[in-house]
Amino acid sequence: MVKSILTITLNPSVDKSTSVQHIVLEKKLRYEKPVYELGGGGINVSRALKRLGLASTALFTSGGKTGNMLANLLKLEDIDIDPIRVNGETREKFIVIDSATNQQYRFGFQVSNFPKIRRLSTNISLRCC
Repeated sequence: MVKSILTITLNPSVDKSTSVQHIVLEKKLRYEKPVYELGGGGINVSRALKRLGLASTALFTSGGKTGNMLANLLKLEDIDIDPIRVNGETREKFIVIDSATNQQYRFGFQVSNFPKIRRLSTNISLRCC
């Protein structure tokens, strides 16, 4: 029997980062093309395992458009996924770097309807045991 690694991420995120020349209050700011990155402990472990040549399955909560984006980004990295669909949106962060000062501004969008632990433990048991 081949053993596989299952990583679990209860609260994943998609981090959208960009930079601007200089942040000025009440001015329209033009930013560089955004970069999308994956976030969450288990997802980071799956990505590191992939770089080491080890296969894993990333089990994570996924909701809304952000959850779909998260799944697609993982597929682009050729990581096996097992999303647990939830109501609401997967967490999203927006990061802006002021190029003039090299200061970083981090914004986290509010998430709702986090799944109940009992439901998650049932899903995990069905998938791995």
